Amino acid sequence: MRRYILIATVFAATALLIVSCDTDTKDIEKLNYATAIGIDFKEGKFIGYVQFVNLPSIAKQADGKKEPAKIWIGKGTGETFEESFFDIYRTSQERIYWGHLTAIIIHESAIKQGIDSIYDSFSRYYEFRLTPWVFGTRSSIEDILNARGFYEQSPLSTVLQDPEGIYTQSSQIHSIRLHRLMSQVNEPGYTTAIPTLSINRETWRSNGKTEPKLMIDGAIFLENERYTGYMPIKQLQGLRWIQPQTVRAAVEVPTAKKPIVAIVIDKPKAHITMRSDSEKPRFEIQLKAQGYMTNRAKNQMLQLHELEKATEEAIAKQIQETYENARTKGIDIYNFEYFMFRHHNWLWKKIHYSDKKLIAKDTIQDISVRLKVKHTGSEKNTRVQQEER
Repeated sequence: MRRYILIATVFAATALLIVSCDTDTKDIEKLNYATAIGIDFKEGKFIGYVQFVNLPSIAKQADGKKEPAKIWIGKGTGETFEESFFDIYRTSQERIYWGHLTAIIIHESAIKQGIDSIYDSFSRYYEFRLTPWVFGTRSSIEDILNARGFYEQSPLSTVLQDPEGIYTQSSQIHSIRLHRLMSQVNEPGYTTAIPTLSINRETWRSNGKTEPKLMIDGAIFLENERYTGYMPIKQLQGLRWIQPQTVRAAVEVPTAKKPIVAIVIDKPKAHITMRSDSEKPRFEIQLKAQGYMTNRAKNQMLQLHELEKATEEAIAKQIQETYENARTKGIDIYNFEYFMFRHHNWLWKKIHYSDKKLIAKDTIQDISVRLKVKHTGSEKNTRVQQEER
């Protein structure tokens, strides 16, 4: 009899535990899943945006098909970043779940107000992960969140949600995740580049109508949480040769306006060294890379050493021009100050505390590029000849 009473007691306790735990659960169809958010600042107030995407457009159904993507954009305003999202809660109908957030886009005007309060909120709320991609913009955030991928796919198949896909084909500005941004803005002397997004309405058409698509059009730069400036993509051609994440980049030789050949460079490796002269630092940039020819517009540069030399000069020119464009805006684009902080700290302290500028016309003492063209991209091309250099 005692045995039956014990078994009954165990079953009753288990049932009570299940019932009590069940009150903390939530059916998945009773949640709104945020996939991206946007932050803007206008007329003295923060404007928050949240993007929902219907789940059937993301996952395949039993018949192997997906539903057409449908997007909802919520918008709220407030005196602070947090208040703008509490304004959205008022009309969200059901609880918003933030665990699936994969992208954050911040308008330039909001970044100028200070980015520290924004990422601080993400680090404190338990549902937010620190892995979303972070982008800046100077365009309409609502238009960017409404942009779609190809073939009626969801916005999760765009540059906003998956920027690494196109980066492996054409490396321009490396995208940054939230946790990496948080670590960089707290590093002394570090200049962070946040890629910016805009809408391209010219490149793609479907059924005779224009198809707006997202594109990276430049970068916003921060130094220790402070906004330092914006640079368009055309002025940033030299950055890809210095950033260590570059996978694949193309350069037209001798110039983009008068190209003779197009060379694709794979995984260039840049090395920076410092030469000090009476407490005034000078930097040398050494770049080693391998590449191959993808196109030749004119029947010139028949010798391989000519091709390599012209390509090296074109890359060095891009590095120098990007530095000059950034210098005029007060941007330490190649992170010379951070290099000093890490490797020549005693000199960095002198220059940093005396408020001396590290970015001057003669800060770059030398740019050395060493390129090896592996092949010409075609076995039939026998007119490019290898010679010892």
